[in-house]
Amino acid sequence: MRDHRSDDVTTIRARLAGRTGRDFWRGLDDLTETPALRRVVDTELLSRLPAASDIDRRSMLKLMGASLALAGLTGCKTEADETAMPYVTAPEFTTPGVPRYYATGIGFAGYLQPVVGKTHVGRPVKLEGNDRHPATGGATDPFMQAALLGLYDPDRSTVPRELGGPTTWQAVESAAAARAAALDASGGAGFRLLTGAVSSPTLHRQIVAMMRRWPQARWHVLEPAAEDSRLAASQWAFGQPLDRDLRLDLAEMVVDLDDDILGPGPCQAMHGRRWSTRRLARQAGRGDAALHVAEASPTLTGLMADERLIAESARIGALTTALAVSLGLPGAEAPALTAVERRWVAGAVAGIRSHDGRAVVCVGDRQPVAIQALGLLINRHIGAIGTTLHLIRPVIAPPPDGAGSFATLTRDMAAGRVGTLAIIGANPAYTAPADLGFIAAMDTVPVRIHAGLHVDETAALCHWHLPLEHDLETWSDGRAVDGTAGIVQPLVRPFHDVRSVHVVVEALQGGSTGAAGGGRTIVQDTWRAAWGPDFDQRWRDALLQGFITDSAAPPVIPGRATAAARLGLGDMPAPGDAHGEANGGLHLELRPDPTIWDGRYAGNAWLQETPKPHTKLTWGNVLMISPALAAERGIATGDGLRVETENGAAVSGPAWVLPGQAARTVTATLGYGRSAPGRIADGLGYNAFRLRRHDRPWHVGRAEVTVEDVRHRLATTQRHQAMDGHDFVRTVPAPDAPPPKPEAVPEAVPPSLYPQPAGGSPSWGMSIDLDLCIGCNACVVACVAENNVPVVGRDLVAEGREMHWLRVDHYHEGAPEDPRMYVQPVPCMHCEQAPCEMGCPVNATVHSSDGLNLQVYNRCIGTRTCSSFCPYKVRRFNWFDYTGDDPEPVRAMRNPDVTVRDRGVMEKCTYCIQRISAARIEAKKDGRPIRDGEVVPACQQACPTQAIVFGDVTDPDTAVSRRKAGPRDYSLLEEAGTRPRTTYLARIEPPHAHAEDDRS
Repeated sequence: MRDHRSDDVTTIRARLAGRTGRDFWRGLDDLTETPALRRVVDTELLSRLPAASDIDRRSMLKLMGASLALAGLTGCKTEADETAMPYVTAPEFTTPGVPRYYATGIGFAGYLQPVVGKTHVGRPVKLEGNDRHPATGGATDPFMQAALLGLYDPDRSTVPRELGGPTTWQAVESAAAARAAALDASGGAGFRLLTGAVSSPTLHRQIVAMMRRWPQARWHVLEPAAEDSRLAASQWAFGQPLDRDLRLDLAEMVVDLDDDILGPGPCQAMHGRRWSTRRLARQAGRGDAALHVAEASPTLTGLMADERLIAESARIGALTTALAVSLGLPGAEAPALTAVERRWVAGAVAGIRSHDGRAVVCVGDRQPVAIQALGLLINRHIGAIGTTLHLIRPVIAPPPDGAGSFATLTRDMAAGRVGTLAIIGANPAYTAPADLGFIAAMDTVPVRIHAGLHVDETAALCHWHLPLEHDLETWSDGRAVDGTAGIVQPLVRPFHDVRSVHVVVEALQGGSTGAAGGGRTIVQDTWRAAWGPDFDQRWRDALLQGFITDSAAPPVIPGRATAAARLGLGDMPAPGDAHGEANGGLHLELRPDPTIWDGRYAGNAWLQETPKPHTKLTWGNVLMISPALAAERGIATGDGLRVETENGAAVSGPAWVLPGQAARTVTATLGYGRSAPGRIADGLGYNAFRLRRHDRPWHVGRAEVTVEDVRHRLATTQRHQAMDGHDFVRTVPAPDAPPPKPEAVPEAVPPSLYPQPAGGSPSWGMSIDLDLCIGCNACVVACVAENNVPVVGRDLVAEGREMHWLRVDHYHEGAPEDPRMYVQPVPCMHCEQAPCEMGCPVNATVHSSDGLNLQVYNRCIGTRTCSSFCPYKVRRFNWFDYTGDDPEPVRAMRNPDVTVRDRGVMEKCTYCIQRISAARIEAKKDGRPIRDGEVVPACQQACPTQAIVFGDVTDPDTAVSRRKAGPRDYSLLEEAGTRPRTTYLARIEPPHAHAEDDRS
């Protein structure tokens, strides 16, 4: 055994670095700071940060409002309910401590996200994916995980309002009946209905019936992040509007042009599950799973790409056309490309040809319609349609005016042609493109009605506001992104004096708001007409499984390309002119925020505190610029920037220098800068909707930035919990690649002074596959929801005191202008030789007989020694008493199986020990061992890409043991000798990924 005692730090680092020769960095300052400077920062500056002890309880509650209000509230009044009494004998089928599960759905941008709701004695406490659903297969995303918090949001609207003051539903009924009678007399002249995107068969049926009753009325739609242009592209290419259903599980070669197919949005769970299924097949030797991406700003799809080309958005048209020409599509003319672009196109063409019939080309919906249509024609040419790309009838019900629906409404309002405007589930006063002048046009409408979950910016401009039920307390229906229909059933009775959206639509036509059965009866009427005599059985089946069998939209094989498409191939936008950019100018790109989307989740504290991919920013948005532009203009991360467009619209916000960003692109995200946000989003960020134009909602040409004399303090976690060393993320070449250079024979495991833990079975461990993880953060939000992890707020996050038990580290390798990017989830490692256990002075951190590293809260005295000893930096200290003085209703909200921690203790991942205990109890009752797969931690259950596997590591036949036995398995910071039970599978990269480093 080699004696390391004489080695100095430099020698040790050189030896460790020599194992892989890789050097990962988390932030741009990593490339310039010296080790001495880093030590000063770590040991001196961080210890002198303000303790924020002067933050009073009321201010903290404002930040934590929704998180602390997850309670079984029974009404909108504050006084005690004298008629409520506790039950002495539990209701039938209800056993305290035993959860019940209900299949239901959550709306997101008009689509239905299938979920299974977990309830304890009637209180919803957790949402999981529906593993039976044909689209998602149990996959979730951060929005789905956090939807539970919206149910208990203290800023929700609780009573109807008239002219800003509270009123009654009886007054609403009277006014609506009078208005309906007048509209009956005029055939609905002057009445306009504005909604968000609609996939609900029942709501669509109601709207169609309303338009038939009032033939002079019109229905309009505003969905800020809708993919309307996809329908226009298929109309242009094939003569009919069609949605796409990407079969990534069958696609061995994906060419992605500015289309974040793995990124946030309604399709993320479905695409993530299908993509990982193909990736797993590649790992097993069944075909390939190549991904080539061209994009201007880093995305989760680009992060996982085998080949990533940084391309300004204006170049996507040229790349798509070049791809068409190279593949032999007739009618297209070859554009001029740079050498780098030619290499990328050549690689994409070679991949498509070598995977004949198993490739697909994806063009982003933010590109011009003609370019998207060309992508469809390429897919038809290579045989993708019907195999790797299914085209289906539109899932979202299209309004009569199509994509220009909202612009038509605004023009009619400004012209005085609208007498009554009813807005349901939309917030146009905040999300409408600024150039349409919607707010000014509102003043011309005599009667304005708003229905929604919150008294938002639009509600403030309306005469009437009607509060709606949350998805978890209502009856409804909807369709998932693949068209599969599902019934939404409530998990709990409404907390407030609110109504179903279906009841509100009936009330607008003079119906009652308190009819027996409410929304359930209206929804049942829809399906009773569809199912006829089989209704009762099919209704029960739909409620039990969470979706309607065989209701997905069938694939459509379109006919020949339209004449417009054939003739238009030679008229593709010239390179550089796709979005109207001036040569040499800056291009502004708008995107939905990855954690609060278009602002609809701005009041969700779980999502606000979830670090955003790439920047790890929380509680705000930034203006992302390239390292090249930052060097040219002398801009640093945190500097104040003002971005102004060619039409004079401008916003100001903090700069963020983003590695991998296109040189002349500035990226802004939507969802912040709210003027009526409630207590959570108050004062956060800038409003990027001010920069939007209705004809170019995602790209703005000829933008300019100026540096303002202000510095912003950003609450980002990118530099928090940094680990020393270089072996964070490991990669291996693809299975068909030539073998790597031989490495030195690994040394034997060194002896340890720590006592060997007693063995036994089961003994738990985890494996995380970095070849599958896309860094979506579903696991992070799921851990928060499952383990009662508190929200700490913007200021404490900025000081490094976030409480997340699980983090997703982002790393870069290479030049900042074009780095390779990696992600790595880091929970507690549950080390067999745990330094935290040896360092704790009061034996508060201990090792269990089944291999868990546990924290005994009532022993912990807060010395934080264990955190200092932990090389993985996965332990969190509870600086403040976030929960100690909460009233009983608030205490009732949380997962009753997890201890709510007091101030002054260390917290950490426990492998969801409450779930292990529940499985152990069930197995003991049945007189059997715990089965493999019976214990599923929250992070594993939420993961859309199946990256996490958990189980008994002493049984060689378990899924986790089979993973750990593979050649890609490795331990994080194995030189520390901690022998962690959480290990990783190295990411698979193409053999040439590091050719420039001579490591092929």
